[in-house]
Amino acid sequence: MRMDNETFRLKVENLFNSLRTDGGFDRTVLAELEQLALTPRKSRYFLKAVAAQDDPEVQDHFYRLVLSRVRTDQEAGDIERHIRHMFYTNREQAKATLSRVATRDVLPALFRVIALTEEGWLAGELIRIVLAADPEELHQPLVDALNSKEYLLQCLAIYLIGKSGHDGHLHELARFYRRPFGEKIDRLEKKALDALLEGGKSASDDLLIKWLKDKSSRVRDVALTLAQERVLTAAASEIVGLVLIDPKTRAKAAATVLQFESDGDFKLVPEDPSARSVDQLIKAAKQDALQATLNALMRDESPAVREVAVKLAAFLQDPKGVAGSVRRLAVEDRVASVQAAALRVLARVDRERLVPALIDVFTDVNATAASKEVIDVATELMDEYLGEEEVALVNEGVRAKEEQRDAALGRFSGEVEWWRHES
Repeated sequence: MRMDNETFRLKVENLFNSLRTDGGFDRTVLAELEQLALTPRKSRYFLKAVAAQDDPEVQDHFYRLVLSRVRTDQEAGDIERHIRHMFYTNREQAKATLSRVATRDVLPALFRVIALTEEGWLAGELIRIVLAADPEELHQPLVDALNSKEYLLQCLAIYLIGKSGHDGHLHELARFYRRPFGEKIDRLEKKALDALLEGGKSASDDLLIKWLKDKSSRVRDVALTLAQERVLTAAASEIVGLVLIDPKTRAKAAATVLQFESDGDFKLVPEDPSARSVDQLIKAAKQDALQATLNALMRDESPAVREVAVKLAAFLQDPKGVAGSVRRLAVEDRVASVQAAALRVLARVDRERLVPALIDVFTDVNATAASKEVIDVATELMDEYLGEEEVALVNEGVRAKEEQRDAALGRFSGEVEWWRHES
């Protein structure tokens, strides 16, 4: 027989009054209450009776039972009205009760209430309760919400993960970001990216290093952004590895390595302790293949890639195998930082090529104001690496080239203006 709402509530209250016995719960009464808790469209009235009980153990049991069965927006709407009334009646008690029952089975119902409610203050209170839940309890509900294909639930899960900063949650969001699905994919993708960048600020170094090795270039790109922000020099070898093997993130990876150097906590030279992991990476690689890769990268269109590649040449077991490419950059590259780096590496790996390279640098007719850095580096290297005889060779070479240039200009000027002297 179907009961009206008030009759139903009174019956539930009478059963609660006889639930407690000296030995605990009356099992028959408990079973009847649990059956009534599942009555369709009666959740709000059942919970009203539950809220009236001055017994946290009873309240927690039935709140978990009712909330764990919420599956539809209609059911969530009834729960939203009840929770809103709880907060109006006693805000602190409502928060304490919901915090106690915020377990794996209950959290999906709270998600639906947050997504459904039009009360911003209530959504905020529930979000704080959800984020304070045990991460292990929260994990699967977040995964289920991401996979639900329900736009509002997906947006909420993405937001919660970004705010949590928890490694396990963030890794699930990274999986979703590889290939988002559901309605309004562009928006979900943007929200996921923002959440990864926000949550990644507090993620562990191990997670970011794991993302740098991810099969998705999109996730690797996020990891590089976070590595730049956090100056994650612990991941230097992984980032250098991306420069060597990953065309999609190569330029950004190279820029990240150079940023580490500019921040002063990292130096891409073989003897520096901060580059020990890079040295191990290069030494463990097949040298012939690595030489071919570096030769190719020293022709890359990205100046950052060329600069990192030329610096990595110094780590090779036989650096002279790429000395020709290094010399070319030292003489011909039009980016001062690349040219300066190439000169420094050339001084370390092939002294025989250094003298003619310095002569070319000092006599470069295409030098600009920006080339002062290169001239300063060349002068510094000449003083540091060359003996008196080699310095004399450089000076003599510079004079000879300048004389040849002046003579060529003189001949050219005479040929061009021959007409002035004709009678």
